[in-house]
Amino acid sequence: MKDRGSKISIVIVSLNTKFFFLKTIKSIIGQSYKNKEIIVVDGNSTDGTKEIITKMKKNFSKIIIEKDKGIYDAMNKGSHLATGEWIMFLNSGDTFYNNQVLANIFKKSFGNKDIIYGDTLVKQKNIKYLVPSSIFLKTTSIMPFCHQSVIVKTDIAKRNKFSLKYKYSSDFDFFLSCFAKNKKFHNISLIVAKVLAQGLSDNNRQKVYSENIKILTKYNYSFFIIAKLWSLKLYNLIKDCIKYILPEDFILLILKFKYRKKLI
Repeated sequence: MKDRGSKISIVIVSLNTKFFFLKTIKSIIGQSYKNKEIIVVDGNSTDGTKEIITKMKKNFSKIIIEKDKGIYDAMNKGSHLATGEWIMFLNSGDTFYNNQVLANIFKKSFGNKDIIYGDTLVKQKNIKYLVPSSIFLKTTSIMPFCHQSVIVKTDIAKRNKFSLKYKYSSDFDFFLSCFAKNKKFHNISLIVAKVLAQGLSDNNRQKVYSENIKILTKYNYSFFIIAKLWSLKLYNLIKDCIKYILPEDFILLILKFKYRKKLI
């Protein structure tokens, strides 16, 4: 079956992110691809985001405004309401790479694929760099792609909710579960989303690694893979300590050098 023209549900999760919310919505509305619905899940913002949602409500298929138990709870609420064949999740501040992303994706046929993923452009201050996606392997211990650049069959998202046991790594748990169940992943080799650095995961990297270790243990991953993640956790702890004492401009120079072949 060809996926040309498939309906996609785009779930926007927000909480007190007025400026970023508007940026994300404009990016979605600007997509040339028309067969989409926008579902907004707001955690009862108090900064004016709710007023923007009300003002722009004609653009949204469904709206939920209520307190939730965190970002993954909000994402679950959105998937419950989705009516598209495919679904993706964007946080306030995330945008599509350009106005043709969805049109370019759905030009292709995905056959019996379950999860489609691409690359991500990350912005940190005045630096923009590409984060390429990679495939899930039996040795994977961290997210090989950003969830903002992933499109999932909606029925899978409805049947397999994001676990609220994990505050920072429930997306890793979700996709690892899909991998364990032999769901079919497909890399589309396109830049899908633009995201801001210093998000929830970036600012809580040590907690992400700790939750990943619990998740890998749950799936009976080998001691060597878990030990490798422990070493990565230690490495990043040292790196964070160094960052803490270095001037911000110097850190940006390091980033420019690190991503020198991937700067955009």
